[in-house]
Amino acid sequence: MSDKIVIPGDQLSTSEELLPGEGTYEEDGVIRASRFGIYVVNSASKKAEVKPITSTPVLVKKGDIVIAKIDTVKSSMVVAEVIHVVGKNRSISNDTLATLHVSEISKGYVKDPSTEFGVGDYIKAKVIQDKPSIQLDTKSPDLGSIKSLCSKCRHQLVKKGNFLECENCGNKQNRRITSDYGNIDLNKL
Repeated sequence: MSDKIVIPGDQLSTSEELLPGEGTYEEDGVIRASRFGIYVVNSASKKAEVKPITSTPVLVKKGDIVIAKIDTVKSSMVVAEVIHVVGKNRSISNDTLATLHVSEISKGYVKDPSTEFGVGDYIKAKVIQDKPSIQLDTKSPDLGSIKSLCSKCRHQLVKKGNFLECENCGNKQNRRITSDYGNIDLNKL
């Protein structure tokens, strides 16, 4: 009785026959499905398992590279909403609010985060802590802003040499940008 579709709560086996594996739980000696999926028996480990039919939601974890949108720039940190984990195709299921402390922006000294990032900027960052809150880092050269908005007119800034320029109002600004600034399509995340 394996390779069949089951729903949470379905009886799969007894604890005398098999051990509970991934996607299952044991209740009063009965192994039941804890998720919708395909019931399989792992003969090597003698475990009942339920393999998900669809991919599972993404949890932000330490070490992940993420795309985040900056909500607030304070004197000692940047607050951003994590919107995507690079390399994953599903939406994020846990808390998405993250902070980027001024000491984690660059390998060099940064006095004020507003010299590096602005509200509305999209950044690529590394998760350096996931619990109890998400903490980010942009010290690596491939991390930083991937899309920035003009602080005067809110149009997108375009990379011109070592600075960013607004083609709408001509305003020139500095940002901590990635090497691939402007080349990431945010609509395809």
